[in-house]
Amino acid sequence: MSKLVDTKHPFQIKEIKSINEYLFILKNILRIASQKGAIEKIAGINIPIRWSNLFNTYVVDFGSDKQRDITGIHLDNLRLHYNQSSEVFNSINCVLLKIKNCINSDKFAELYKLKKNENRFLNLVLSGNDIYCTGIYSRCETLKRKGIYSSKNRKSVIIDNSIDFFKNLQKDFNFISIQEKYNITNSYNSIYLEFLDNLENLNLVLKNKNDLDFFLNFNKYINKNLVKNKLEIKKYIQILNKELSIEDDLIFWFLIYHITLMFNHVLLESLNRSKINNIILYDNVSDEQIKIVSKFNVSIDKHEKYLSAPLMPVSF
Repeated sequence: MSKLVDTKHPFQIKEIKSINEYLFILKNILRIASQKGAIEKIAGINIPIRWSNLFNTYVVDFGSDKQRDITGIHLDNLRLHYNQSSEVFNSINCVLLKIKNCINSDKFAELYKLKKNENRFLNLVLSGNDIYCTGIYSRCETLKRKGIYSSKNRKSVIIDNSIDFFKNLQKDFNFISIQEKYNITNSYNSIYLEFLDNLENLNLVLKNKNDLDFFLNFNKYINKNLVKNKLEIKKYIQILNKELSIEDDLIFWFLIYHITLMFNHVLLESLNRSKINNIILYDNVSDEQIKIVSKFNVSIDKHEKYLSAPLMPVSF
């Protein structure tokens, strides 16, 4: 997703006060997946486009306070902002040329008020030879740019990502592919019970500060009032891999991250299509886009090395 589009892990939706509360959040995510389905979180280059009355055309706007985005990136000024040999240049150029060749887009722009409201944008994802759209959004205000107000300090809010929206979009932008929706194969209650069963059998062997084995049993901590000092995801992975020791004040967030991965795998494996590693669900009650990922990828230095959790959280 573009940085302009907010997606959250389940543990980022709201402040978590207890493990039991978090389990309720996860059960609600299963209910959403059961009722509304999910789309794949596609890896690719995200390109937000909006209408520009100044240039009378669609432009790329990554939502920053830079003059480049305030004005808008278009075919005539693209080379001023990006090297012509770069992947970003080629991706933006590809998208803008395809839009330029769509001569019947005025009806869509009028239907979704794109020309009347330049804060509205389409978030496109360029993945290989395919171009997808995740929905239509409205950019939120910043210190230097006007936009809609967000009490949650968001960068944007979604306006529409319904099936009707995508059908209308594809009529005028025929180069855009519509993502398939995936559904869970069993009832969400049965999947949740399977997940709880996995949790009850969870026993991990970690390392304590004296380099001795530390046995972490889920049932021992579920109802315990734990200290909630924040733990970075990369440190969770290092503790899981016994590269760091576990401390009492880190157990809560270690469990939250581990429970998340266990839940994510149960949900992903319940979809009606195999080999889907990352999905997005939309909850219209909380107005959140929730990402379910098979593993956490954490950048650990400037050279883009990644520290990854095991494909499946392991019990010992």
